[in-house]
Amino acid sequence: MVQTDEERKANQKKNRDKPESKENRLKVLQYYSKNLSHSDVPCCNCCGLNSHIEFLTIDHIAGRQEMDSEHNLKKLKYTPKLSGTALVIWITKNNFPKGFQILCHNCNQTKGYYGKCPLENKQH
Repeated sequence: MVQTDEERKANQKKNRDKPESKENRLKVLQYYSKNLSHSDVPCCNCCGLNSHIEFLTIDHIAGRQEMDSEHNLKKLKYTPKLSGTALVIWITKNNFPKGFQILCHNCNQTKGYYGKCPLENKQH
């Protein structure tokens, strides 16, 4: 059955608000931040923002569509349609595969629009 946009958004919100969804999201943020933060404090891989995890997001390093052709991810049945809670669940079930990083929304949007963040490695 095909969902309407309204049904899909309602389901995403319902799933996002579940306690286990928040715990899984935190685990993903912590896992991909650990090399940079050297702790369990999630942070942006670009600017280092760590004061509000609500501003952090999962970034597809090579780009969402481009990752669809990566052999290791194809074996894990990655699809560029995964986002939000569904992406968090997929990452967790597939033992945190390579190809993802944590960015704040500003760095993520700028990277998506310009190809890279002009303030990379600088506090902003």
